[in-house]
Amino acid sequence: MKRYWFFIAGETLDPLTEVEGKVTTNVLLDDETKEQFKAKIIVSSTPQEGYDEMLVQLRSHLAPKPWYVKVVEREEEEEEITIFESARLGARRGHMLRSMLTEKEADEVKKEVMQKELEARRKQRQDIVKRVLGEDKEGKESK
Repeated sequence: MKRYWFFIAGETLDPLTEVEGKVTTNVLLDDETKEQFKAKIIVSSTPQEGYDEMLVQLRSHLAPKPWYVKVVEREEEEEEITIFESARLGARRGHMLRSMLTEKEADEVKKEVMQKELEARRKQRQDIVKRVLGEDKEGKESK
């Protein structure tokens, strides 16, 4: 008899009791191989023929008694395969040069924006200094 683990995020067995005896799709963990897989399953709170033991892990504790599960159909996940084709040396070199040029252009634009921002801040500071000095002169002249 195999043993599986079923995980429930809550504190009650309500999600299992709602689907007991019905075919549902859920994720199980094989206790022997520690492999996690998605399958169409039927769960039962009592042992039945053709069913395997299922330990139920709730959020904070393990369910006091085991449940039983029958794996109807195991859903295999399709793996995406990416095929990389080797580019000719000239194409790779051209790509490298283009990317270096775009980086250089981006750096120049960034430098220009920063320069404008620094000049604007300097002008603001100069205006503040002029206002403060102008107020001091007015204050001294009135005395």
